[in-house]
Amino acid sequence: ERRRIGSRPRPVSEYFAVERPLLQPLPDEPFETGRLFSLRVDRFSQISVRTNRYSVPVRLIGRTVRAMLHASELVVYDGQQEVARHERLIAKGKTRL
Repeated sequence: ERRRIGSRPRPVSEYFAVERPLLQPLPDEPFETGRLFSLRVDRFSQISVRTNRYSVPVRLIGRTVRAMLHASELVVYDGQQEVARHERLIAKGKTRL
């Protein structure tokens, strides 16, 4: 709280004291922050999300799965069951197996 950012004249705690009354309470119900995709698994057992490809179990070839893309990971579901989890690829045209 006593830390100063760069050459600012006041510490972090003073700036936060000004901002605190303006903050809104968190919602009572959780909300999803990721983006949901419905994707078909190709013959190579992969799905394409945006410009990148991610592997899923071979048994899902030809089926449609749901993929939730978060800031740092991709989670793939077959129905309600999680079937794959990958670190999100940032560069375009990459593959994560």
